[in-house]
Amino acid sequence: MSKAFIYRVQDYKETSKLLFCYSGYGKITLIAKGAKSYRHPYHSFSDYFTLIEAELSSGKSMQTLKKAVLVDDYQALKKLSNVRYLKSFINALNYLVTDDLPHERLFKMFLLLLDFKDIEVALLTFYIKLTYALGYQLTFYQNDYWGFNIELGKTITKDENFSSDLNLRATNDLKRLYYLKEEIVISKESMIALKQFIKAYYKYHMDYNIEV
Repeated sequence: MSKAFIYRVQDYKETSKLLFCYSGYGKITLIAKGAKSYRHPYHSFSDYFTLIEAELSSGKSMQTLKKAVLVDDYQALKKLSNVRYLKSFINALNYLVTDDLPHERLFKMFLLLLDFKDIEVALLTFYIKLTYALGYQLTFYQNDYWGFNIELGKTITKDENFSSDLNLRATNDLKRLYYLKEEIVISKESMIALKQFIKAYYKYHMDYNIEV
């Protein structure tokens, strides 16, 4: 039995649903036969932003859902004020997470972030950490840095002839989020600066527009 996170659902034929999932094996589409019926045991958790446990096979992009049980339906996150954050997570899974990434490690990180009390911090951290897997990692070289340069993808010192896209405080918070293993508190000022930064970073390096 393996965990799978359902990020999108689509009706399939007359009685079934397609569950688009992310797992330690990568992205998998599960066929939930009969899940359209209210009486079917799979109907109750055949919804987006839901974590299940089921029999999964590696190397198969489409599989039939078997022996599935609900792990978490994340009801606390599915409130109106969080819709744009959930949508951004889903878009990232749809368009940024590709087959060649280290999925086992990414999936563990993803589940950790979903347990954060602050979904906004979780989403920001997700995009920051994802840069490493995508090959555009953030580099923190010097101990005496005064900021971070988007084009170079690294911290800079005052001795270098480069402009800074983040002040020192926001750069320190960027480093904290990049390496964090548990939820931390970020000031409102840093959140604003880091959201602008990560949008610009993805646009410059990957030509991808993110919403945070």
